[in-house]
Amino acid sequence: MLRWLKYLLRVLGIFICLVGVFLGVALLTLRILVPPQKIEVPSIAGKDAKEALILVSEQGLSLKVIGKRYEPQIPQGVIISQFPSPGTKVRRNREIKVFISEGTRTAVVPSLIGKKLREAKIYLSQRGLNFGNASYTYAIFPQDEIISQGPSPQTEINTEDGINVLVSLGRRNPGFYMPELMGRKIEEAKDIFEKLSLEIGKIKESPSSGEEGVILSQVPLPGTRVDCETSIELVVSTFYKEEQSFSPKARWITTLVEVPLGLTKKRVSVVIVDNQGRRTIDYGEREAGEKVRVISKVVGRGEIRIYVDGELVKIEKVEELNGKDSSFATGG
Repeated sequence: MLRWLKYLLRVLGIFICLVGVFLGVALLTLRILVPPQKIEVPSIAGKDAKEALILVSEQGLSLKVIGKRYEPQIPQGVIISQFPSPGTKVRRNREIKVFISEGTRTAVVPSLIGKKLREAKIYLSQRGLNFGNASYTYAIFPQDEIISQGPSPQTEINTEDGINVLVSLGRRNPGFYMPELMGRKIEEAKDIFEKLSLEIGKIKESPSSGEEGVILSQVPLPGTRVDCETSIELVVSTFYKEEQSFSPKARWITTLVEVPLGLTKKRVSVVIVDNQGRRTIDYGEREAGEKVRVISKVVGRGEIRIYVDGELVKIEKVEELNGKDSSFATGG
């Protein structure tokens, strides 16, 4: 009886094993011959994350956020990109991975008023903010100090936007129009400048047969706007002593030269060639249109060559005189 039961159990075990193998082969065959149904991935880029979650759930798929980043052009919570891409065939329950927009990165505008311009630029850079444009105006505040800004402090802005500032140029010096000084005495000119808070930069002396201490030329020209920082130059007549000469004789030649018109100053120089050799006199840079009185001492026979910016503009021939006294002549 015991032997018969063991045999029955053995046969039953073999039968169960055969059935299991048969079912496994059947399932494998079915899997091969009838593949599982695939789902086409819908397009969810550009959709709100909540809307996208509902859409993929209806398709038997799931949604997984793998990252977020700031995108100023895409509203917060909207899907930027997806994987797999739309139209891809996937199995049911497959995860659709997405990046979501955080929208625009904003920051609170700090106060820049009272800071120096360079200090403000460094200050903004350290906080990840951009500097915009700088405008300038004269004001009672120290030079290079920021006196206004836009947007205003404590305003929330996009970090991509720049912050514009208004910068002080300091106090503006009072301006005047240069008066006509030629023909006046130098003492009178000094009184005028003192009342206008102007200072004379240079006073050059020029020999003249007329009254001593009279202004012969001026820079800047009359009518030019000037202030306390303008460099003013005057040429003043000075007494010259006639020299006794036996042979050859000395002559003083006065020539009037007008500086050609132009946008820049031009250098006036004179070359004198006479019995004493060759010498050059530099009259400095003169304003365009200025009339320069050139006074040259010529010994014996010679010529006067006048140059403007190195270009010869006039030649004055001087003939030798007979007699013992030097003389004064005026050229054209």
